[in-house]
Amino acid sequence: MTEYNVNSQLTLLERAKRSTDGKRILPLLDVMDKLGVPDFLKDCPYIQANMGLKHRVLRTTSRPSSTRRKFYGGVTSSTQVTQVIYEDLILFEQRLEIDEDHLDTIENPKEYRGQEVKAKIAGVLEDFVSAMFNDDKASGAEYVDGFKKRLSTLSYPGHSTTTIPYVWDGGGSTTLTSIYLIDYGPRSVHALFPSGNTVKGSILGVIARNKGKEKIQEITSGVLTAAAYYAYVTQLKKWCGMAIWDDRRIARICNVNATLGGTGSFDENIIIQALNHGRFNKASTRIYVNPYVQTQVDIRAKDKGNVNLSMQNVFGEEVRTFLHIPIRMLDETIIGVAESQLT
Repeated sequence: MTEYNVNSQLTLLERAKRSTDGKRILPLLDVMDKLGVPDFLKDCPYIQANMGLKHRVLRTTSRPSSTRRKFYGGVTSSTQVTQVIYEDLILFEQRLEIDEDHLDTIENPKEYRGQEVKAKIAGVLEDFVSAMFNDDKASGAEYVDGFKKRLSTLSYPGHSTTTIPYVWDGGGSTTLTSIYLIDYGPRSVHALFPSGNTVKGSILGVIARNKGKEKIQEITSGVLTAAAYYAYVTQLKKWCGMAIWDDRRIARICNVNATLGGTGSFDENIIIQALNHGRFNKASTRIYVNPYVQTQVDIRAKDKGNVNLSMQNVFGEEVRTFLHIPIRMLDETIIGVAESQLT
């Protein structure tokens, strides 16, 4: 349920809809939230980037081999080879402008402004989570490579390509979606924030700054005019990035048929293969699916003979698990259902 007719300014009509008497703003229910975003934000740890707006990842690409030495035989010196990877940070930003008289003529202006700020914070966080899955550096310097881009080539034991990271074939050919396995930690997968004061006083990494009143140039029919007015301005920012140290701790099962009962739909056997051929720590690993796959999981789990799928109580909250690994359901706008088939 997405609203495409979005105003850049708060209108008198919008004000009238939020009030019964034209003076006080009513409480507002947000029904535009994206599924699973709070869970992802709780799962993913943040670590400060070690190079300002970049993060340097250093990992090995070889293991020195031993020599089977005989008496009086020599041993050749050997050393390991390393690889350096640089992960970028990007900035999400939103801006709120409300005409000073629009706000000053309301009896509860904090409520009105607060509603707008909360919506923008939610929007920034949803944009961040979506970027972590769907971004592609090829789109521009303000993008990073998300999980989907990093895991875009079929590769798994038994396939013609067996290089890490592994991308497993779910066997479907239509209405395709994916399942992601991610193991979080300081030497596996984590989000990034820059050095400095960028996160002080932030809400889940979003910095909301009250800029006070600013002079705003009026825009008429897309053209900046000489006329001006003053508005209360709020600036919202979130720096973010993603560092993947160990490619063995991420995996994707692609070509999963989102249609219930269709060929190539959810198959827990492939998840077991992915877990066993990776280096996943079950305590820090999460499985991400969309509502279509989650429905298939739940239907499979209702079979009492299925001991791999279960519900566990974690701090008073019921959590779906597979082999004791939490399953997180993300919005279908984050993990889509119209993916191209990987072959």
